Amino acid sequence: MDRSEHVFHYRLDTYWRSVAIYAVALLLYGVGRSLIAGTLQSDGRIEVVLADPIFWLLSAFVLVSAAALGVNILLQRRIVVLPDVLIFATRFRQRRLERSAIRRVVIRRERAGWRLLRSVRIYQRGRRLPIRIRPSFYDRERELFELLVQLRPPAGEASRTARKL
Repeated sequence: MDRSEHVFHYRLDTYWRSVAIYAVALLLYGVGRSLIAGTLQSDGRIEVVLADPIFWLLSAFVLVSAAALGVNILLQRRIVVLPDVLIFATRFRQRRLERSAIRRVVIRRERAGWRLLRSVRIYQRGRRLPIRIRPSFYDRERELFELLVQLRPPAGEASRTARKL
């Protein structure tokens, strides 16, 4: 890997946290329910009531978040930024976006709950819908943001293409 190639991997910490939080909530609910119902055995065994809907709901949250984590680990999503090419890669496929195919790069701030996230929209020549990238979803988000800003076409060229819209 030479110096001009920058690889940014998709962050998985949100998925890890959600699996951990839901699993701890399920465990605490099971222990608390057992203490209240008196099903905690003297040898440390906990009898879980399988007819309890809250138990099934928490179990579903744990399974769905674990499945989402597994899918994202399997995909290994990443963005590779080269001087003239932007590559969106997974374990199974790659999509290349040449710098000459970029019509416009728009930087926005989007509200996600209580915080503002930067969003980079890349408009391509010959395609109607943009590619939206949230740098905060990737490792080294500031570096990725700066490299995406550098992909902007020169000012004169951007204004010419804006008139064609």
